[in-house]
Amino acid sequence: MPVNKLYICVLSTALCSIAAVSNAKSSLFGDDLKDSETVVLQLQTQLNELGFDAGPTDGAWGRRTAGAVDAFIERFPPATPFSEASDLIYRLQVIHDSRFGSPFGPNSDLITPPSALISNQVFRSDIRDQALSCNDCSVVTFALGSGDFDGDGVDELVVGQHLVDQNRIAVNEATRTLIIKFDAHGENRELVLAGEAPHVSRVHEREAVIADFNLDGVDDLFIAATGVDGPVFYGEQNVLILSSPNGPIDVSFVNLPIIDDNAHGADAGDIDGDGDIDIVVSTHSGTGEYDSYVLWNDGTGNFRRQILLDLVDDPSLLRLYVNGRVANQYSTMKLADLNGDRFPELLLLSCGQSPESMAQNYNSYALINDQNGAFLAEDKIVFTTDRWGNYTFSNDADVHDLDGNGLVDVILTQSTATDKWNGHYLQIFMQEEPDLFVDRTAERLWAQGYQIPLELIAHADQSTLMDLDGDGDSDLITTSAAPAMRSSNLNQAIVQIGINDGSGTFSPLDPRWVSHEGGFSFIGPIVGRFGPNGEPMIASHRIFGSYTAERNVTYGVNFYLHRPG
Repeated sequence: MPVNKLYICVLSTALCSIAAVSNAKSSLFGDDLKDSETVVLQLQTQLNELGFDAGPTDGAWGRRTAGAVDAFIERFPPATPFSEASDLIYRLQVIHDSRFGSPFGPNSDLITPPSALISNQVFRSDIRDQALSCNDCSVVTFALGSGDFDGDGVDELVVGQHLVDQNRIAVNEATRTLIIKFDAHGENRELVLAGEAPHVSRVHEREAVIADFNLDGVDDLFIAATGVDGPVFYGEQNVLILSSPNGPIDVSFVNLPIIDDNAHGADAGDIDGDGDIDIVVSTHSGTGEYDSYVLWNDGTGNFRRQILLDLVDDPSLLRLYVNGRVANQYSTMKLADLNGDRFPELLLLSCGQSPESMAQNYNSYALINDQNGAFLAEDKIVFTTDRWGNYTFSNDADVHDLDGNGLVDVILTQSTATDKWNGHYLQIFMQEEPDLFVDRTAERLWAQGYQIPLELIAHADQSTLMDLDGDGDSDLITTSAAPAMRSSNLNQAIVQIGINDGSGTFSPLDPRWVSHEGGFSFIGPIVGRFGPNGEPMIASHRIFGSYTAERNVTYGVNFYLHRPG
């Protein structure tokens, strides 16, 4: 990432007389900084902007500035020890540029492939096709995931839809969950389920989990359904679709507990090591007051519920209600093996709760699997997730060994809250030693200081790793409710795809390439094996409706499949 070197030359004369040190702290060079007012002023400004309390930006070195420097070094340790104070100032500039610099600046390593992106419209959804009581409502569409539910070698696309009224307030009316089947001959259509119900309908499908729950070698589908996303938070029955000899079938009310639990997220993994895939469900407060829980699989896709409080040694991190007040809510929970013992840890992802609440989850955490189906909080791993302070939402976690050191790393997809859910940000924690995760976002990703006002960036929802360019390494795709570009100008663009250079460092793919230099397209990109023979492709969408000065109504979206030319 390019670095502003405005004061590096000043430091080289003012500070390079400082003796080499193996582990720099503020006390080692504070005396030398006292007479460098200009340098201290920039240092204080950048530390304060990054959330470290350096006190007034007055250019005077003091205890608060020294404490902020120490906190910064602890939070963002250098890959190699500092040898002089100029190393500290340079690193502070790198971290500051990573947070606030533009990914599209003059020195950006923006990647534009030599061939054009081929994009074809393949399907249109239209809420007017459903018999709904809300005639003037708009539909909000989210791509939830992809999987091969009929076993033909080509993935289907799972899409959630929920209604909002003319004031963008959520409406408590169920809409059909779309499972779009792509045909080699272009006859794309909704997948029809076997059994009595050809489709499932829910109020606000939140997160999809795709795994082989009945162990027959074909993908199955679980969806955490929230229900109407606003007071009174009634909750909703979750979804389970299993493969069968006759095709996928809805078993939501047969194989799952029947509860309207306001599920806010879910993930799957073999928690207890018995060979089948279990599910963890993260719940939020609602009329039913259901704590987060595990769904234990009996090996056939039948599930039994057990609350997570019974499975952790420190329930204070998980208790949803304390003294009748809402306490710990997590944006979602993930299951991933972080220590290589083949048992998944439980990742609790931050949900932007204020210090005034009774929550303990201002950061994200990993609780260690005890290899017996329970989780230990005593030696929990802390992922400091504070881009927007206490209001940082970590919406997804992906685990992958990015640098080939044999230890998996963690990529978090994040957003925040304004009047709605906004923001598009990624954070990378590298596991540099067993159980030691260090924030290396600045070294591994592009700058993420977008020029678009935050309230105009719809939230980033999830990220996926897949080899998009065929070079053998995994590239990074982020599914966002925001378009790649709001106009033809890069100052109204976001980065949705990062190309891996082979070492686990990602460069931004030019959003003009994916959007064909047009605005409000390439929304919700999601990868899958959508090609005629199961080749990897990207699906995205663009909204359509009736938009006038008097009334705006979104009826649905046009779906596109993309591949390089």
